[in-house]
Amino acid sequence: MTTDPSHPPNLPGMDHAGEHFEEGDEAPPRGAHAMAIVRWALIGLMAVAAVASVVYYFGGFHFSSAGETGTQYYCPMHPSIVQDHPGECPICSMTLVPREGGKGKTQPAPQKVQEDTKSMSGMPGMAGMPGMQMPDAGQSTAPGSESTGPGAAGREGRIPAGLGPVDLTSDRIQLLGMRTAPVKREQLDPELRTVGYVAANEKGLAQLHTRFAGWIEQLNVNQTGERVRRGQVLASIYSPELLNAQQEFINARRWSSESGDPKSVSQMTVSGLAADARRRLELLGISKTEIDRLAQSGQPLRALPVRSTVNGYVTAKNVQQGQYVDPSAVMFEVADLSTVWVLADVYEYQIDRISVGQRGTLELVGLPGRTFSGHVQFIYPSIDAATRTLRVRFEFPNSDLKLRPGMYGNVQLQLGRKIGLVVPSEALVDTGEVQYVFLALGGGHFEPRRVRVGERSGEKVQILEGVEEGDVVVTTANFLIDSESRLRATIEGATGSAPQLASDADQVIDKAKYPDKYQQYRACEVQHRGMGTMEEDCKNAIPKPWK
Repeated sequence: MTTDPSHPPNLPGMDHAGEHFEEGDEAPPRGAHAMAIVRWALIGLMAVAAVASVVYYFGGFHFSSAGETGTQYYCPMHPSIVQDHPGECPICSMTLVPREGGKGKTQPAPQKVQEDTKSMSGMPGMAGMPGMQMPDAGQSTAPGSESTGPGAAGREGRIPAGLGPVDLTSDRIQLLGMRTAPVKREQLDPELRTVGYVAANEKGLAQLHTRFAGWIEQLNVNQTGERVRRGQVLASIYSPELLNAQQEFINARRWSSESGDPKSVSQMTVSGLAADARRRLELLGISKTEIDRLAQSGQPLRALPVRSTVNGYVTAKNVQQGQYVDPSAVMFEVADLSTVWVLADVYEYQIDRISVGQRGTLELVGLPGRTFSGHVQFIYPSIDAATRTLRVRFEFPNSDLKLRPGMYGNVQLQLGRKIGLVVPSEALVDTGEVQYVFLALGGGHFEPRRVRVGERSGEKVQILEGVEEGDVVVTTANFLIDSESRLRATIEGATGSAPQLASDADQVIDKAKYPDKYQQYRACEVQHRGMGTMEEDCKNAIPKPWK
């Protein structure tokens, strides 16, 4: 290996240029400065991230999510679960529902909310979703207390127990598909509806017996349901007793005709015997026509006819050819169906609305689309102890025999016209114990109002007390608003007669600083109390900090 004397070798203590350094003052390796800069940059970024995490945890600032400017996904049952991508709720496993615009959308003006309330179209919704605004920490929502909304004067005590006012955003109103209608003063044609069944008119029923014993020699009507006329021969009966009575009548008439002086004692006696014999035949049920025919012929009849006493239909035939019958046997039953009865039952509270002579209509299940007209013919004097109903009897003409005994249908009774305040029937919420409506007071504010109901006519209900003409009531989505109203009242601890739920929300969450989280916490307790771990899962899903 040769060396060039003009280029001295690099020895320890010398740099690349040949400069000599003392021991310990060597030059740093190539790239050391760049590595130092990168190292300090990473340390700085980690410090900034740590500080930001601490500040965010204690609520110092809020990072805007992508959902605030795009699509957010939330759980309808747990509104606190919100994320910027599709998925399932970690509490109830429901599929998250998309919501456009996120939380960055501004609240519309009260006038705009009221306009949206009146121009809503039907869309499905669910109570408890975002848009249902809970009251602020200091706002009173006790049921029965005076509302702070428009027109609140004089409404104290009209809110039913267990309910409270509800505030909705314009978006939420449209999502519910809510519609409203004004309270109007209109004419009502109230009617009473019940169910009735057709029965034979008892005035047209007849049972045919004989007044003597004998044997049926000829049966002219041999089937049930056959139509018969008054005076028509139904059967012929041979009776020794009747044959003897005929013979006595014929002999008495012959003796009377053979006697000379009509004023003699013997003549008067014979005439009396003839009259007695004729009277006996009449008492045995023989018609005057048959007796006159017997007097003219002078020959007794072997078998005398049994005739129908009414026009109608044979509803029962209890004899056969050659059968022996006596006065106790019912041979035929005939019903006159030219008019029929319809028997209907009404409840006790409806009794005062019914009177004899009122017009009624009948719609039969077996004859859809056809209506029959009749009237109240009789109101029974006693109430059925088992059903607590009173029976009412209608009478309907039945010349074409369309109404047959045993048919049933709907009976409508016209009660007379009335004028009063009316609302659509779907606006009324009837729990069985209390009846109320939800008033739209403007600005997205809705208030339950107790009412007293009067007559009903079709799709309209008369309101006797609780609202005034011109008030606006909610006609759709009542169930959803009712659920939210009850939830709100329960959360605020103003359920009236309902027991209070034990809660640790005041100890866990600062209500003054985080009212929204406080309401969500209480909602978890109300909705999921007694449902296993769902209550704790719901609470843990509420973003922190809480204090």
